[in-house]
Amino acid sequence: MTRAESVSFAEGFGAAALAFGLAVRVRLLIASPLPPTEPIRWLLAGAVDDLALLAAGATLLLLLLRKRPREAAAAFLALAFLVAILTFLWSELLLYFGHPPRRTEFAVGWDASFLTKSLDAGLALRAALVLAALAGAAALSARRARRAPPRLGARSLAILALSACALAALPLPVHQRLTSRHPLLALPGLLHEPAPVRTNGGAPLFRRLATSGASATRAPEAAGPRAAGAPLVPAGLKPNIVFLLLEGVRSEELGAWGGLKGLSPHLDDLARHGVRVDRAFSPGTHTPEGELALWYGLLASPRSLILTEEPDLPRHGLPEILARAGWKSFLWIHNGDQTFYRRDRFYPARGFRMIDGRDFDSTEPRTNWGYSDRALMRAAVRAFDRLEEPFAAMALTVSNHHPFQVPADASTSFEPPETAHGGFVTVPGLSRVLGLHTGPMLRTIHYTDEAVGSFFDLARSRPWFQRTIFVISGDHGLPIAPLSGTPTAHHFASLRHQVPLVFFSPLLAGGLSLEGPASLADVPATLLGLLGTGQSVGDGRDLFAQEPAGRPVIAWDDEGRTVTAATRDFVYHATLTPDSGGNLRAGDESLFSAADTAGANDLAPREPGAVARFRASVLAWAGAKP
Repeated sequence: MTRAESVSFAEGFGAAALAFGLAVRVRLLIASPLPPTEPIRWLLAGAVDDLALLAAGATLLLLLLRKRPREAAAAFLALAFLVAILTFLWSELLLYFGHPPRRTEFAVGWDASFLTKSLDAGLALRAALVLAALAGAAALSARRARRAPPRLGARSLAILALSACALAALPLPVHQRLTSRHPLLALPGLLHEPAPVRTNGGAPLFRRLATSGASATRAPEAAGPRAAGAPLVPAGLKPNIVFLLLEGVRSEELGAWGGLKGLSPHLDDLARHGVRVDRAFSPGTHTPEGELALWYGLLASPRSLILTEEPDLPRHGLPEILARAGWKSFLWIHNGDQTFYRRDRFYPARGFRMIDGRDFDSTEPRTNWGYSDRALMRAAVRAFDRLEEPFAAMALTVSNHHPFQVPADASTSFEPPETAHGGFVTVPGLSRVLGLHTGPMLRTIHYTDEAVGSFFDLARSRPWFQRTIFVISGDHGLPIAPLSGTPTAHHFASLRHQVPLVFFSPLLAGGLSLEGPASLADVPATLLGLLGTGQSVGDGRDLFAQEPAGRPVIAWDDEGRTVTAATRDFVYHATLTPDSGGNLRAGDESLFSAADTAGANDLAPREPGAVARFRASVLAWAGAKP
């Protein structure tokens, strides 16, 4: 191969790699649950990144290997493949998380089990198509290089590289710029985010709101007075407490919360006959943040994933209070892997027995992420039969998780509305592989609901059922587009955080609803209120207590670095970014009426006082210096 042929090959395959990057971003633009508001500028910004990498790489390789044109062409082939493959993988991550992944997601995502369990046939097919397309483009470019002279030449290629690098280095004001960046340019900044700031022997540095209760390590304080007529369990009774924590189930689609009829008949029935919270928020977007909220009343931290990064740190919450008051048994059961998020270090130190997928019958149906939710519910009932009462337990589901596989033991099915099938291609057989995830998610939500129904069918025949308080909730929402189509940023935050929350028990009068807003972190204090102990726990409060005026419920989306604070009247959003000293600052602020669920009317310009109050609350929660 001559030098001219190597330049011609770099031009041809570089152009193919640029076209591939554009196609990947078009797919991302169409399939993303929260696309950029300036799609043309967004696409151009991404194309400039690709051009800078490819042109600069070609120039350097042709210069360094100018006397070895064949090696220069081979090196550029490898570089262009790397640029294209990383673009594809980055787009898959963006569609999976809904935002550019952050330091926490990388810590989880590099786990081998996370990578293997997230794979599905669609991803394998897309990857195979990508490799085939790139291999074909390389072959065509090599053939062209032998027949056609280069159009630019080495000098023009160097000028193009310098121009593209200069443009790529500019701080372009493009909405969601990080989603269009090439990962080679985006990853260094994400991986070098400030590490969690710790004080007091490892405790994360973030303050509690003024209305919060006890800290993570000191004994709970007395809660405020309960509302007149607030329910109580019979005096002297120590009920069992069971959490059913549902992976990825958000309230928007559920019938009792105004969603789809027939999707969730069992959860809808529990909501009708129990105490339903209309507006309940997950503290974060990771399952362990939901677990910490339910056991310890803790909000998410903007600086670390507390359960994973500090599994051994002593805490004082519901397990310690119940153990001191005479509860005999504590159990955590999951149909997946207990070592994920380092739970195997967190729970045993707090007196819990643990059951996970390794303890299940290997003949039970399973998906990528573990055994089926119905298998979990059967195992949970058998385990509860053997616990000494009173007990406290959590059963954590996994079937409603990407890649949304319906297990083989499903006895019913749900056919999503036609709008849920929409993808960006219409090729028969490929639309559901290459399109959106809304339809598959609805099918697995229906399956998880069926599993919840099977749990209560079994539990009602057990003697412990009549002495048990059940708390059913989602752990967090998913970054999947709603049936209504592309959401606004406000609606997207709701999809990430608004989850079902129901208190159900034969010991309590049902048919009640609480307007909210409430946090999963309010659940421990609410349970202690039902028991008549009147204690606060962590950041939560008794939902039946007299509410402090204007108390905000705070939720944190780590992937988007976005905080949401909700009151009865308003919902506030802001992005939190560190300044040069590592102190978090609020930006991109918006404010909406609580009734404006679609996010059509940003009130921030007209309500500066409300924005300032919300800002002060979230910065206090984040531990920002005044």
